[in-house]
Amino acid sequence: MISRRHFLRDMLGVVAGAGLVGLPVWEWTARRDRVDRYVRAMMGTDVEIVLIGLEPDVAASIAERAFAGMEGVASRLTVFDPTSELNDFNATAGSGPVRLAPDLEAVLFQANALRSATEGAFLPLSRLWRPDEGRVPETAAIEEALDAVARAEVNLSGGLGQLTSTASLDLGGIAKGFAVDRAVRILRAAGVTNAIVDAGGDLRLLGSHAGRPWRVGIPDPFRPERISRVLHLRDAAVATSGDYERFFTVDGVRYHHIVDPRTGYPARGTHSFTVVLPDGMSADGAATAGFVLGPRDGLEFVTGKGGEALAIGADRTWVRTGGLEDRLA
Repeated sequence: MISRRHFLRDMLGVVAGAGLVGLPVWEWTARRDRVDRYVRAMMGTDVEIVLIGLEPDVAASIAERAFAGMEGVASRLTVFDPTSELNDFNATAGSGPVRLAPDLEAVLFQANALRSATEGAFLPLSRLWRPDEGRVPETAAIEEALDAVARAEVNLSGGLGQLTSTASLDLGGIAKGFAVDRAVRILRAAGVTNAIVDAGGDLRLLGSHAGRPWRVGIPDPFRPERISRVLHLRDAAVATSGDYERFFTVDGVRYHHIVDPRTGYPARGTHSFTVVLPDGMSADGAATAGFVLGPRDGLEFVTGKGGEALAIGADRTWVRTGGLEDRLA
């Protein structure tokens, strides 16, 4: 498994970011403008904010406000804090509708839309499959989780939410993108026009760099230390899901952490799926859903959302949507 820091060190003039399942890379070297880069650990990864053309004290203050906004989102929507708003909602399962805080309502609404559009492909069983544990879950546990997923419904109306089964929700496949969007909102409110926000591969690009599009590198999933494709983008959100960063091997079979809720096992048929959309929350969820759906259905799904996508499937052939033709090298 590639070391993120070693990759960053070895890429001359290129900043690299590794996400849960991807390794987007962007070139940020600016010849005319000052570049300030800030890194903070949160949400299980290193969050990076790159600001262009600001005075040092101004940049530091704005970055701090953006980090604070992201930390607030992360603390409310995590399953790892028993006092989080998400876990409070999970605790109400089967007990009727409850009032939702605005952030939780927004993310649940998007999760519901993704689940409906993908026939359940977005709802994860991630707690069963943990690469750090290195074991295949028992069949009975998978079947029990599948039954809970099949019965799980989140009803939303007028600021109220109701969870109709005991299946605890985990918004890890979408909340990170929402946090990135919150940081971008704070940056824009502060007058920032050219910047990067990256939460472990969930990437938002503001404006451009030195008047040129940002260059976002997509790694070869079979040799993740090498960049296979480069996207040229302005004002966009990019997210990548892949099977090559968090995985374990048992009896010669590699198991990764992106689970297909229709089978209960890690999704097969896709090695890497990259999405380009206007906002981070949509890109985050669509990358996960597209990976599970597979290259052909995944690209069709993303196109239906008004986005673009790039994927590589079991045959090791890259496929893309038509809108990337002039933005892909």
